[in-house]
Amino acid sequence: MRLYVRPHFGDLIHRDYLRVPFGAKYKITENLESNGELETYFTHGIGDAAGYGLSSIKLGTKCEHVFPQLNDGAGVSLGLNYQTPLSRPPIDLTDGHRHFQPYVAGTRPLVPAWKLLGFASVGADLLDRTAIPAHFGRNQLHTNSLIFVAGAAREWSRFRTSLTASVTTSSLLSDENENVYALRPEVVFPWKMKPESRTRVLVTVGGRTIWGPDGHELGLSSSVRIEFLFRRERAAK
Repeated sequence: MRLYVRPHFGDLIHRDYLRVPFGAKYKITENLESNGELETYFTHGIGDAAGYGLSSIKLGTKCEHVFPQLNDGAGVSLGLNYQTPLSRPPIDLTDGHRHFQPYVAGTRPLVPAWKLLGFASVGADLLDRTAIPAHFGRNQLHTNSLIFVAGAAREWSRFRTSLTASVTTSSLLSDENENVYALRPEVVFPWKMKPESRTRVLVTVGGRTIWGPDGHELGLSSSVRIEFLFRRERAAK
């Protein structure tokens, strides 16, 4: 069981409210995992009043190692995610739709000597309107779409790097013919005070370049994650 809370401190600058999602991931069996996340928001007091409440809930399940006969280090997973807005959050906090997102994903070592791992996935984003007014973000497609993702990640002695490319298209699942292309590099720096410490800090720095119907956009992001291990895993017999 993994529990987490993920406050968006950037909202203190860019929004009138602070988003604070709470979530959990639970390993049901060796190959089956479920997860859930509830996003809350409240006025932080620096800007205008925005109220408080629940903005959305996300549920998901994933089945790993679908083809165990792949014994060369490759892995295939099947999953389904579901997201729906709750109550009446601020208009820019939700797009006003439910999302059903089935997907299949795979990983495979590319150059084991370099600790280079390749990954790819194919999924769909199926939209369903709610009573909340629609409000889509920049370069977010307004209808059902397919999502193709491919990338590579490498472990270094003191950090991890990855590069992810994605194509989202609505031409195959709707009457629209729109495409969004994205490229996202990322660097993760893990840190522990001591090798045996139960607390780990991960600093992530990433970038994005996106081309879509609303034009080209560039962006940078960063996050700090603190992990606490409350109970050590039992030694294998």
